[in-house]
Amino acid sequence: MHGSPPPTTTRPLHLTILGAGVAGLAAAILLSRDGHHVELLDERFSIPAVGTSLGLFGPAQQVLDRIGVLKAVRELSAAPERGTLRAADGRVLAEIPAGGALLVPRSTLVRLLQEALPAEVRTVRRRVENVRPLRARADLLIGADGVHSLVRRSGWPGRPAARSHGMTVLRGTAEGTPPEISETWGGGWLFGITPLAGEGTNWFACLPEHRAPSTRASLEHLRSVVGGRRAAIDEVLAAASPERTLVHGIRTVPALVPVRDRAVLLGDAAHAMAPNLGHGANTALADAAALADVLAQDRPEGTGRGRDGLGEPGRDLTAALRAYALRRTLPGQAWRIGSGMMLRLAMLDGAAPLRDRLLGGAPLMTPVAAPRDG
Repeated sequence: MHGSPPPTTTRPLHLTILGAGVAGLAAAILLSRDGHHVELLDERFSIPAVGTSLGLFGPAQQVLDRIGVLKAVRELSAAPERGTLRAADGRVLAEIPAGGALLVPRSTLVRLLQEALPAEVRTVRRRVENVRPLRARADLLIGADGVHSLVRRSGWPGRPAARSHGMTVLRGTAEGTPPEISETWGGGWLFGITPLAGEGTNWFACLPEHRAPSTRASLEHLRSVVGGRRAAIDEVLAAASPERTLVHGIRTVPALVPVRDRAVLLGDAAHAMAPNLGHGANTALADAAALADVLAQDRPEGTGRGRDGLGEPGRDLTAALRAYALRRTLPGQAWRIGSGMMLRLAMLDGAAPLRDRLLGGAPLMTPVAAPRDG
């Protein structure tokens, strides 16, 4: 591949996408609709079993509208107007506008994107342990394979691995209307409560890292840390069950440019971030749309199809990927850095009383009560 002339964006490209999460599915839809030959690989193509919520803001909603699923997403989302940021004793530290966000279960979003896949997309269900063959047969390899991305670890200098922040996150859903819409910052812990569409509660919590042998044991540990602090939290935790709870750590990736040779990274593979600004899925959708844009520019109508490049000469793939890097590197890294700063602020322990006094009179511009999407 490297000895041949670079492919141009004026003809359909052969694209291989590794990973069928939000970023990979969105990219496959947009790129296929633009006439490219798309192969989408994933080990499972599964829909998340626990439907915890993502917050989707205006730009992400525009991408979903472009894909054609925004109406369905709206119908299956909650759209609260505001929530509150509270101290451990229940004091309101700030009123948080929702900013027009839609709160949609990740399972719902993935299902709708799967259903929107064009028939032309070739889906392959298998585990990939070596990306070299994928690189050899495609014009472009697209890594949408998450925080532990094999594409990133195989093709970027230093094989950048994800790093742990020493935190444990629990996320779940429960029956019943949420007692409030809030995020509570304690001393070294946080707990959030948001609504699900219809009737139901989405909740999330973050604690210093604690490894328990089971989800049930992790829930009991959470109750021992935050139980008895606030009635609203106790009510939600009383309804929580292991079957509807997820437990995981927080891992992020180092700063990098998401383009190298004929490979590009999308979503968490490029900029996995702490969940504290609720923008992981938003940046994934923005990445997918931006890649489709740069690969579609300047393609005249009626150009030829196939790997022999029957279309007119145009922007080469290297230039298109350079444009993608210029467009998406800084926004992705900015959200990654900002989310990490918010995590540190929310999880302050000894300095929590000072933090609460400072926040008590200061308006917050960021909707920090958005559900966690890590």
